[in-house]
Parts: sequence; C-alpha cells; structure tokens
Amino acid sequence: MQLIDLDSSNMSEAVAATAEAARRGDLILFPTDTVYGLGGMAFSKRVLEKLRRIKPERGGKPTAVLIDNIIRMSQCGGDVPGQRLVALAETFWPGPLTMVWKASNAIPAEFQTTDHSLGYRVPNHPFLLELLRELETPMWATSANLPGHPAPRIYSEIKEAVLNACDLVIQTKEFLTGKASTVVDVRGREPLIIRESGVKESDIRKIWKNA
Repeated sequence: MQLIDLDSSNMSEAVAATAEAARRGDLILFPTDTVYGLGGMAFSKRVLEKLRRIKPERGGKPTAVLIDNIIRMSQCGGDVPGQRLVALAETFWPGPLTMVWKASNAIPAEFQTTDHSLGYRVPNHPFLLELLRELETPMWATSANLPGHPAPRIYSEIKEAVLNACDLVIQTKEFLTGKASTVVDVRGREPLIIRESGVKESDIRKIWKNA
C-alpha cells in the first residue's frame, strides 16, 4: 500500500501519482467534501473486484460516479441532460448532490444498476476536482467504511481492513463534513428524493419548478 500525506504543498504531485494509480486500475482511498471515499477508474473490472472484497453485500458496486462537469454526465448517459438537470447542476455542483440519471447502453450491464441508471456527482474538493480534470474520465466512489459501520469523517476512523485492501491511500488532516450527499432521481417528470442530506428537498424542487 502506498500512502500520500496530502496538504497544500504537494497537491500537484499527489494528483499526478493518484492519476497514475487510477489508470493502472488501483483501488484508492481519498477524501471528498463529505466523507472518505473508496474508488478508482469508473467501469474497471479490476476496481470492481477489489471493491467486492470490502463490500460484498452490494456486489461491490459503487454508489456514484464522480465527474468534473455535466459534459461527463452526458457522455456516460448517452444523451443530453435537459434544462432542469442543467439548472440543478449549475446551482448545486460542485457539492453534495447526486443525480440519478440514465446510463448509456455502451456501459456494460455489470457496471449499472438493474434499472440502467447511474448516480452522478461533482465533488466540491480541490484535490478530487484536479484529479478528475487530469484523468478526463469519471471515477467510481463509495464510502470508505465496512458494512454496518459509519462512513469515516477523519482518517483515524478508517478501519484497518479497509486500508489494507487499498493500493493507494490519500491521507489528510481535514475534518470532513460527514454529511452525505442528497440523492435525487431526475429521470421522471418530477424529482424523486431518495435521500435528503447535504441539499434540501425544498431547494431542489424550487430549482426544478423554475427551470
């Protein structure tokens, strides 16, 4: 396991090393704007197999793909997001909002949910945003916790079993918010709130109505 202690002085070097690891198919632990996350290059069979060892109860499938802009969402979805989706993205991204939208038929079924959807989010974290821009491709992300345990907000809360399963660990002294992203299904005529957390349902509905 490789460990990088991230701070403002080594951001560029950390991004470069993490991008190289992601392209190899490594499993990476990293801070986000909400909690510590686990992931790697999206739609990688190698990463999926490694995640399954930590979270077998969900088949290891990540809960979201992290992207750097709405264009990536369009590429993964195989369609152009409508005006309401663009309005939500312009208001809440980067930030704690995950939009459940369609997944392109070009993405193998094993990497999708049973209803052919994916959750998309632009994280509000400088390291992750720089990494996503460097990669120019989405990353998978799920919280860095064992089943039945809370998602870690600080590095010391991460279980040793999780750390040992990773190829690269990005450590930071940050105290993360610990507040998960709000998850909203935007495929229908009205937004369907799956989980309310970082963004209020009332704010989502207001933007949706006025878009």
